[in-house]
Amino acid sequence: MAILFGIVAALGWGVADYIARFASRRTGPFRTLLYMEVVGSAGLLVWIELARHAAAPIPRDTAFWIWVTVSGVMNTLASLAFYRALETGLLTIVSPVCSAYPVVTVLVSVYLGEKLNAPHLAGIVFACVGVVLAATSFATPAAAPVSAAPAIVAGPLPQVSGGEAAEMAKTHAARGVALAAAASLLYGVNFVVIGYHIAPYLDGARSVLVLRSMSILTLLVIAAPARQSLAMKWNSVWLLITAVGIFDTLAFISSNLGLATGHVSVVTVLGSLFGAVTVFLGWIFLRERVEKTQWLGVFLIFVGIVLVSI
Repeated sequence: MAILFGIVAALGWGVADYIARFASRRTGPFRTLLYMEVVGSAGLLVWIELARHAAAPIPRDTAFWIWVTVSGVMNTLASLAFYRALETGLLTIVSPVCSAYPVVTVLVSVYLGEKLNAPHLAGIVFACVGVVLAATSFATPAAAPVSAAPAIVAGPLPQVSGGEAAEMAKTHAARGVALAAAASLLYGVNFVVIGYHIAPYLDGARSVLVLRSMSILTLLVIAAPARQSLAMKWNSVWLLITAVGIFDTLAFISSNLGLATGHVSVVTVLGSLFGAVTVFLGWIFLRERVEKTQWLGVFLIFVGIVLVSI
């Protein structure tokens, strides 16, 4: 069951990131993130209510809430950077770069005193080389012909016109990589904060709900200074945002169920490969043009993720 839960988590996060690409292009990363987290939080509340079980009370001490605030702000900044990268860059490049965050988590943990074993060291090297290769384009990609743009399959995945797919194919391979790398850095550090200061005091679902609530609050606070409108038209973009929230929430629930089986390493490794799902969707449905050296970089990133997660 642990393997199944890990695979479902990876599929959920991968599909959510894929759909977020289209939502971000239509209404911007700020509103996409805000309303996705509102939908996701509602889903988590339903799950927590349905899966009633004894749980320790939420801590009230100041130090805990300071760390929750820090983590919520970091998660918000990381997610905004990642959604912006999804909006402007190639899915097949920015998603693997961002998903390399376990490498950052391992490095910070080593700095805090944890031991670094041989697989971890090898994974760090593989991931770093992979990021460099994935971010380096040795040729300017040509625009894909409109006739080559395939229709997206029916269901929760968004429909894309030939013109929109052609526009996406023109995206320069290196665009969005810096933002994806920044998101990876912030996510990696944030997981250390969560692991040391939040997760020990809250179960998985409630910790995600608390952090999402803090992220929503952060977005509402910075909306005016950042000149971000919260207004949304009731059109098809709501379907995309709702789908992102649902898939993202299902992934978290599946991951938590998998972790509860005790096979932490198996679930963590499989769940962290969500970037491979996004890469596959971008390659199949958008026909993003990626060079062989970049594919090698993507492969090395995923090898590195597996090594640092075992």
